[in-house]
Amino acid sequence: MPPTTSGRGRPRLESTDQRIFEAARELLRLKGPAAVNIDSVATLSGVARTTIYRRYRSRDELMHAILEHLIDPAPLAPDLPVGEKLRWVMERISDILENRLGPGATAAIIADSDPEFSTAVRSRLATRLSSLADLMTIDMKAGRLQPTIDPDTVLGVLVGAYLAEVLRFGSPRKGWMDRAVGLLAPAVVKN
Repeated sequence: MPPTTSGRGRPRLESTDQRIFEAARELLRLKGPAAVNIDSVATLSGVARTTIYRRYRSRDELMHAILEHLIDPAPLAPDLPVGEKLRWVMERISDILENRLGPGATAAIIADSDPEFSTAVRSRLATRLSSLADLMTIDMKAGRLQPTIDPDTVLGVLVGAYLAEVLRFGSPRKGWMDRAVGLLAPAVVKN
């Protein structure tokens, strides 16, 4: 990969940046925020501590960079029927909790074991989920959803259903998402 430059000193190798990021992300996903520190990232990535400190002045700066990448703004939902759109939203929730944050970070948020981390994630999730709630409001105004539903409650039910499935079975069972959406869709779709 071509080197990147920070303006001073030797050019930065993008592969080094990637190794640092992937190590920090893996520690966060599997073990939670408490496991992410410069020493553990250096050990896992094979990148010297001094090199990491050149890129991130502190653990907080590194964590901020990880969260910026892991919880990006929600894309707009495709123009789908409501039932399929609910599935699309649930897939986004599953992606955030399972693939992006992972079990370590999700457990830390639920336990609030690192309040600063939990607050940062909740803030980013609120922004991401609010755009999904806005889509539901648009569907309500267009007459596709019941006018009495609360989009934030629907999102809470979707997040809660996913977490309950993982708590009970370790991971979502085959076909679970279809069954969950099939149960919820009739409650929110306007007839």
